[in-house]
Amino acid sequence: MPARRRGVRGGAVWLVCVWVAAGAVVAPPSATAQITAADSAAVLVATATDIEARGELEVARWLYEEVIRRYPGTPGAELARTRLEGLGARAGPMSARLTPGVAPQDRRGDTEFRVWSTLYGLWLGVAVPILADAEGSEPYGAGLLLGGPVGYLAGRVFLRSLTVGRARTISWAGTWGTWQGVGWAHALELGADPGCKHCEPGEKEVVTAALAGGLAGIVASGLLSRDITEGTAASMYLGSLWGTWFGLGGAAALDLDDEAMWATTLLVGNAGLVAGALAGSRLDLSSRRAHMSSLGGLIGGFGGVGIVLIAKPRGTGAEFGIPLATSLAGLGLGVLLTSQDDGAPEGESSAARTRAGSLSPALLNWSNGARFEVGLPMPFPTTVLDPGRNGRRHTAWNVPLLRLRF
Repeated sequence: MPARRRGVRGGAVWLVCVWVAAGAVVAPPSATAQITAADSAAVLVATATDIEARGELEVARWLYEEVIRRYPGTPGAELARTRLEGLGARAGPMSARLTPGVAPQDRRGDTEFRVWSTLYGLWLGVAVPILADAEGSEPYGAGLLLGGPVGYLAGRVFLRSLTVGRARTISWAGTWGTWQGVGWAHALELGADPGCKHCEPGEKEVVTAALAGGLAGIVASGLLSRDITEGTAASMYLGSLWGTWFGLGGAAALDLDDEAMWATTLLVGNAGLVAGALAGSRLDLSSRRAHMSSLGGLIGGFGGVGIVLIAKPRGTGAEFGIPLATSLAGLGLGVLLTSQDDGAPEGESSAARTRAGSLSPALLNWSNGARFEVGLPMPFPTTVLDPGRNGRRHTAWNVPLLRLRF
């Protein structure tokens, strides 16, 4: 990379900030500001388009992402999505012809799903020879040779331009369906001798149930997860994992037999998956908050294990009951202590602050009853009416320096 291209993003961003500050200084003092999210988004998109035309693609991409995050639901945000799609499709400058409303190409989602589809193809390469009663190692070797490439190509051909939320939902549904198939094969003792109690299920029956469950999960999630967000996807799979733990721990604490333990673990796990999906969509959780809340539960659970090791209670009920209780307490504290606005992505709680103008704090901030704070101001565009120009509108940039709240 030539020397003049180094630090492109940082240099260009500082250039934009200097230009912004200059615009704010020369704005007519008598102008009446009329701030709207739509106008601000439009100006930012125009600036990013100009930067993109100059070849500074990284900076342009950053500005488009900022417009989508700060001004969701505006025409400028839709235009920024379209521009991002063009940037993801090719490295050169984009065409001037735009199609508003087209979803951006989510390359992270594509990458994650192709990795998972490759692993799933390898699993199929082993499962199919088992179902075919293959003898010798050659069929399994052929399955491993073909399974990975076929899985990768299938993920690339059939599901393109996946958002992160949808990619993680489909991949987790395939994994979860596979686990459910294995679990129910054990719970129902599929393939076991009719007169045998507490026997292991047949190998072919377990593999068949696993394949059926995985494929059903992939198809169902592919049809139902078109508009799922990254936060909802995270809360869904985390909820399923916590439900599995609570089901398994509760069954062990109650000293249930093997079949009942399998059934309880699977059912409570499914309940956790549904609860996580509902919580993520109804509460508009961010992926960060879902993971931080789960981290609280993890800390609580291991804290409970530590209590068990120190106190050495008698009985399986107490050994599992204490970690279950501390896990639940940790999850509750994680939800209460984790701020929704910290790192909230597009469309989440930060959208409420967008309507007030700038998302960033002022340089100097003071609120009644709160301490004085110094922030990092982010310039934002506004439209103003200039009486000296026959009331015509023009663009000005504002740099918030002082914010007082009483």
